Amino acid sequence: MKEILVKNVMIPISNYVTVKPENHLPGVLRAIEEKRQSERGNAHRDAIVIDKNGRFVGKVTMIDIFRALDSGFRKIRDERDERTLTDHFVQKAVRELNLWMDPVETVCQRGSKVTVGEAMHKPEDSEYIQEDDSLEKALSYFVMGVHQPLIVKKGDDVTGVLRFGDLFEVVHKRLVACELT
Repeated sequence: MKEILVKNVMIPISNYVTVKPENHLPGVLRAIEEKRQSERGNAHRDAIVIDKNGRFVGKVTMIDIFRALDSGFRKIRDERDERTLTDHFVQKAVRELNLWMDPVETVCQRGSKVTVGEAMHKPEDSEYIQEDDSLEKALSYFVMGVHQPLIVKKGDDVTGVLRFGDLFEVVHKRLVACELT
């Protein structure tokens, strides 16, 4: 895995839907769906958030969208240690915060008003990886629990996205090609 570089597996940033913080979720979801329909072989469900100067500021993933649809998830994120998740914690949160108890219509109405800026995730330093880093390093990040996908940089410039599924495909192909004795 050391010999395969991130840049050989990443998806270039130009292949992603880009949105601005002031856009609303329904428009973002329509843009993602249109992109998925036009590129069936490499479907993305995430969007890259850029500022008015076209610079990367964050990402909107499926998890970010779900979290944005129910404000209780923001409270949970603020209260819990990211590495600790127990059945007791989840059940208590669902009960106390009434997560996902609203009718679908209410969720839809709320979701139509949510902006990308409210839903997006601003990556931490550990969520960036350099183009010339090995897939071994990327795999370690994913397995240790980094918010997916990883944002790929060349120096200080964001150049792409490394999705866990794409990395898994590389490992999968290599394992299948191995002769087990």
